[in-house]
Amino acid sequence: MKTSTYIFATILGCSLLFAGCDNALDLDPRDELSGDAVWQDPALAQAYLNEVYNSTGLGYGDPMPTPGVTDEAVNTHGHDGTVIVTSTLTPDDRGIWDSPGWRPTSEAPYAPYAWRIVYTRVRDLNIFLQNVEGNDAMPAAQREVLLGEAYFLRAFFYHNLMKLYGGVPLIDTPFELGDDLAQYQVPRGSFEETVNFIVGDLDNAASRLALDARRPGAATRGAALALKSRVLLYAASDLYNRNPSGMAETGYTSGDQQSRLRAAKNAAQAVIDLGVYSLEPAADALAYHDLIVWGGGSGLIWARFFNGDGPQLTCCGPQHNHSQFVSPNGYNSWSGDTPAQNHVDAYEMSDGSEFSWDNPEHAANPYKNRDPRFDANVLYNGKIWRPRPSGVNTLDPRGIIQTGWYEVPGEPDLRPGLDTREGPIQNWNGTRTGYNLAKFVDRNINPDTEQAFNPWIQIRYAEILLNYAEVSEALGETSDALWALNQVRSRVGMPDVTGPDTRTVMQRIQRERQIELAFEGHRYFDVRRTMTAPEAYTDGLGMRVVGRLDPNGELLVDNTYRYEYEIITVQQRGWDDKNYFLPIARDEMNRNPNLVQNPGYN
Repeated sequence: MKTSTYIFATILGCSLLFAGCDNALDLDPRDELSGDAVWQDPALAQAYLNEVYNSTGLGYGDPMPTPGVTDEAVNTHGHDGTVIVTSTLTPDDRGIWDSPGWRPTSEAPYAPYAWRIVYTRVRDLNIFLQNVEGNDAMPAAQREVLLGEAYFLRAFFYHNLMKLYGGVPLIDTPFELGDDLAQYQVPRGSFEETVNFIVGDLDNAASRLALDARRPGAATRGAALALKSRVLLYAASDLYNRNPSGMAETGYTSGDQQSRLRAAKNAAQAVIDLGVYSLEPAADALAYHDLIVWGGGSGLIWARFFNGDGPQLTCCGPQHNHSQFVSPNGYNSWSGDTPAQNHVDAYEMSDGSEFSWDNPEHAANPYKNRDPRFDANVLYNGKIWRPRPSGVNTLDPRGIIQTGWYEVPGEPDLRPGLDTREGPIQNWNGTRTGYNLAKFVDRNINPDTEQAFNPWIQIRYAEILLNYAEVSEALGETSDALWALNQVRSRVGMPDVTGPDTRTVMQRIQRERQIELAFEGHRYFDVRRTMTAPEAYTDGLGMRVVGRLDPNGELLVDNTYRYEYEIITVQQRGWDDKNYFLPIARDEMNRNPNLVQNPGYN
């Protein structure tokens, strides 16, 4: 054995750059279980690795990690995203990446992006790999699977840092406490070195893993190949190939983008060729909504599961409160990250044409005849959603979203809807944008009294098809791009894209990512890697709806209304190119003089 110290002392030791310490396995007695005992017992080794999975994160929360700091959403409670949306972040103030609202960065939504947590987990994984590789005390078949998972997890954590910073310090062996201080002060790898390191880990993982997981939520060969597709898509993207700063840490300084695009296409093709994933058809918006809520069916590649008795696989952790975090305040909920008008306007009409406020027919009924995913993802004024909770159902027996203000017969003032900030129920939790999030919300629970168990999707097949479409089009292989793009569209009944119209095929692909992968943690990074962020960081917009009494209008409880729509500015935003990368925190820079700061930050 390479490590015979007590394993819990090792786990609880501080990691690279004096990172803080996480709790280790919940086993007793902690001071009597040696490293040798762990590495000789497959069950204990699995438990060790299972603990590392707890830091792989999820997108649920208030705030969610990224929607409120891009053009997808506005956070109702003003959690600390201002410096990001205004491009004023500094090494001393990095907004949600340091202060994600009322929860610490060590908790699930932010853990896989936190420098301290990532390097803690990298050290845990390096210890695991050092002791399990070549360990004949463990059955070979089990050993190989666990090694594959460890390589996958290390790649996953490093990729999360790569998305934020570019090249990062690459550590593949555990440091021992008490060694010379200089060993901890590792310089950043170049961007190219970081990509190659991650891809090498994923190749190692894929060669060891099976198509079936050893337990729900564990990595598989498909997950390793799919993450490789994501990594190589990033590597082939404009930000890292144009590399405006010229720094080796922020992009390539040699080689050609075309070869990287080809590698990214081959990686996506490898997932497709597995033949084990597909897109289940969704007959309507509700079917699509429920399909995504419960993991995406046959399109699910890797997810974080929760305990419960629902249709999802049972395993892996407690319940969550995301349905309460994002549901309207008229359901005794928080209205956390609410869709911005910027996002709402991105959904096409059901015939595939662009929505436009300049079109009188569109402007008169802006929520009619839209892409079915709009109805699946967004709660808007007048949408019939679900029964109200006890005590509120007497005010709204039909369960209609009320984010507007309404004329009342015989009254001089407008009546605020139940889901506005002026309504009679938890008005401090009302939406600021006039919308609420439907995506991820379990419609079968009362969000204020019941917790949810639906999984968080980490990777799904629709992403792989869109990766394939993007790199194919960038290579000039449009027929392949359209084949993949239209698989995603046809699943929800949207018409095929046959070529450029007023938009290029690439613009259609990028728009499809914006809609299909909405609120899943991609948009923040997509607008950066494609260098389209200046378009995404215009002011955050919302909608004010006024219902005028009209006997020929739409029924809302006891009266019928004709609606007027006014786009309003909810949040001032702006873009500076330094925001393409996150600054390394001042504390980390002070701890390690060999770190090079990202461009634009002092």
